[in-house]
Amino acid sequence: MSKEKLTIALLFFTLLNLIVFQQWRYSSLEERYKIEEMRSEVNNEFLNELVWMRLNDIENLSKDHLVSQGRLEGLVSYLSEEPNERDAINQLWHEGYMRGLAQTDWEHDVISETHYNKGYREAIEKAFPDGNYPTYINYPPKDVDGSAISEPKFDSSKAGEKLNSNKEVIDALNEKIDEIRSE
Repeated sequence: MSKEKLTIALLFFTLLNLIVFQQWRYSSLEERYKIEEMRSEVNNEFLNELVWMRLNDIENLSKDHLVSQGRLEGLVSYLSEEPNERDAINQLWHEGYMRGLAQTDWEHDVISETHYNKGYREAIEKAFPDGNYPTYINYPPKDVDGSAISEPKFDSSKAGEKLNSNKEVIDALNEKIDEIRSE
C-alpha cells in the first residue's frame, strides 16, 4: 500500500504543480493582453486626433479648395479658346518660364564665381603669404629636382614630340596678358 500511496501523492503533487503553472501562464497572458489593449487605445486616440485635426482644418482646406478652383477656372478659360485670355495666359506662362531660366542661370553664375574666387584667393594666399602677388604667371619659384619625378616608360619617347614644355606655355600666356593689357 505504501507504493500506491506514494504514487497517489506524486500524482497529486504533479497535478497541483500543473495547476499552479497553468494559473501563472494565464495571469501572465492576461497582463500582456491588458498592456496590448492599453497600447491599442493610445494608438486609436492618437489616430482619432490626427483625423479630427485634418478634417477640421477648415482654413487650409478652404485655401486648398480656392487654389484648386483657380486652377480649374484657368484651365477652363484657356480651353474655351477665348483669344484674349489665351494670349494673356501664354504670355504669363512664357514670362514665368523665362524668369525661372534666368534665375537658374544667375544662381549658377553667382555660385560658380564665388566658389572660383574663394578657391583662387585661398591658393594665392597660400602661395604668397607675404602679400607680394605676381603680375604675371610666374615660373616655378624653386627648381624641381630631376630625381623627384621620373618619366613613365610608356610615353617617354612621345613626350618631346607632342607636348609643349611648361616654359613655352608660360611664355605664351604672358604674351597674351601683355596683349590684353595693351588694348
